[in-house]
Amino acid sequence: MASTKEIKNRIKSVGDTQKITNAMYLISSTKMRKARRDAESSKPYFQLLRREIRRMFAVGPDLIRSRYYDEAVDENVRGGRNGILVITADKGLAGSYNQSVIRETLALADRSDEATLYIVGDYGWRFFRSHGSKVDETFEHSMLQPTLATAREITNELLERFDRGDFDRLYVCYTEYQGGMSAGEATYDRLIPFDRDDFVPEGDEKDKDASTVFEFEPDVETVLERSIQSYLVGYIYSALVNSYSSEQNARMMAMDAANDNASELLASLELEYNHLRQNAITQEITEISSGARSLKKKKK
Repeated sequence: MASTKEIKNRIKSVGDTQKITNAMYLISSTKMRKARRDAESSKPYFQLLRREIRRMFAVGPDLIRSRYYDEAVDENVRGGRNGILVITADKGLAGSYNQSVIRETLALADRSDEATLYIVGDYGWRFFRSHGSKVDETFEHSMLQPTLATAREITNELLERFDRGDFDRLYVCYTEYQGGMSAGEATYDRLIPFDRDDFVPEGDEKDKDASTVFEFEPDVETVLERSIQSYLVGYIYSALVNSYSSEQNARMMAMDAANDNASELLASLELEYNHLRQNAITQEITEISSGARSLKKKKK
């Protein structure tokens, strides 16, 4: 049985750990709120940009040609050379957040004839390299506070690789933020080539946009190509922010659970400590009483 000194030291150790987990909870909460505010502030611009791309296709979708667009692609067909942008955290202590993205990535890579991974986050980088996956080692980005500058840099690097033929399709595997006390859901989207049908207006919107006269300089394909590059920046930035928010939310949940476990452990240790002290006091009282009785008998 542990001594009172050992239990007291353990109580101090658990209390110090609880202070750390509580601080990590508060830090993650602050980071998540800031990321959501930044995302909301940039959202109107990219929504407007998507609308303008839809207008370009409304003018004459069959006449527009771009290397970033293709006809509808059946995602159930296996094979092909795929590039996968994988967004993980830089570190653990976030519950199942990282493992969920890793499982989704491995399942997506398994559907390809050849899959090259472009990793954002040190955790995913270490995992996939140690497990023998094909990782582009010249592509290095840590998962710090996501910014538009980071998204723009990632987009330029991936488009450069796409243009030189490193892969035929580009996917992004990330965690979609769901709010509340949820770690989010790992998912993937195809970035390029885009499905043209996603940008073709329907119904009244199509008639309204098609009746509007546009002039494109130097031509619609050039304007569209530049617009889609900016749109990709917004898409990747959204994936970064969603993943970052999900990571912080998952870490908050993990730290909250750690705080609860620490409180339960402290209560158990304090109860054990009090029992030992009570037993020790009882033992001392018994010994004093026995000594007093023995002394009294000797006097008699």
